[in-house]
Amino acid sequence: MRYAVVILVIQTFQFQILKDCLNYASPFVLMGIRLLIASLLMFVVADRFRPIVNRDTILLSLFTCASASSWAYGLEYVSPADSAVLSYTMPLFSIPLSCVILSEKPTIGEWGGAVVGFVGVLVYSFALANQTLTMFGGMLTLLNAFFWAMFIVYFRKLKNQEPAITVATQLLFVALISLVLAPLDYKLTVTPNFLFDVAYLAILSGSASFYLWNGIVRLRTIGGASTLVYLAPVTATLVQVVQTSVIPDFVVLLGLALMILGLYLSNGAISLGKNVDRLG
Repeated sequence: MRYAVVILVIQTFQFQILKDCLNYASPFVLMGIRLLIASLLMFVVADRFRPIVNRDTILLSLFTCASASSWAYGLEYVSPADSAVLSYTMPLFSIPLSCVILSEKPTIGEWGGAVVGFVGVLVYSFALANQTLTMFGGMLTLLNAFFWAMFIVYFRKLKNQEPAITVATQLLFVALISLVLAPLDYKLTVTPNFLFDVAYLAILSGSASFYLWNGIVRLRTIGGASTLVYLAPVTATLVQVVQTSVIPDFVVLLGLALMILGLYLSNGAISLGKNVDRLG
């Protein structure tokens, strides 16, 4: 559960920070810089520079590249709030993908929890609706959710590989691909704000977030792990309440309640602090 708490805190702010950072750098330039730093940090954690080159790790990297680029380009057209809502469709993709790729058998509770939680996300988003969503931006962000689900599933598939080296290799490959593509849409303005944003996106939303996701899916089923994202809006709302001392209206609270119910249904009677299954 402590892994999930850290990820939720990171995800509370990452959409706004990425949106701001795109004012200073184009998506591929930003991804290349951000993930190269994140990769080097993970190799330092692993205490050796020895990338893993095999079919599944390369596929993991390609899925990550597709997720990160569609997320960044999608944020050029949608607000951080809309991006967050559409990204939280991820469990609706990850559960069927786990059936096909990993031969996992999700429970009715996991399926029901994913659906109920996403209904909560929709209710929550309706209460905070704005008119910035475009069809193109929405499609890009949904692609982000699909490929996010794909690399989460592949984390589970690669659970027997050394996690720090797996994540370091994953991020290195994505960084190199991004830097090769960067001249196609080059923009870079270095300012103090940009440096702060990149530090957050590389260290917290980069190396720490990917490593923690890897740890979570090594210990939990995909259904139980992926529905943890429904707690991110809850965390964001709590932060807002602390900052403003304003209690959200009934519709927002209803949406949050449905997200929490969805998370509970997905995890059944198992405590969030325990493993759903035992790894060999």
